[in-house]
Amino acid sequence: MAEQQIPKPKNPEDDWKIWMVLNPATWLVPILFAVLVIALGVHAMVFSLPSYSWGG
Repeated sequence: MAEQQIPKPKNPEDDWKIWMVLNPATWLVPILFAVLVIALGVHAMVFSLPSYSWGG
């Protein structure tokens, strides 16, 4: 039985296809919320270091 050949993507012509899987109307707000949580976590960790805190 012959294997099915999947065509290789041609970038950037095929870049639009990712939005068929990752719909921004559904996932944009949760992704941005996750980025915010990560950024706040990184900032909290950095400001907890003595050399980067405002306390001296």
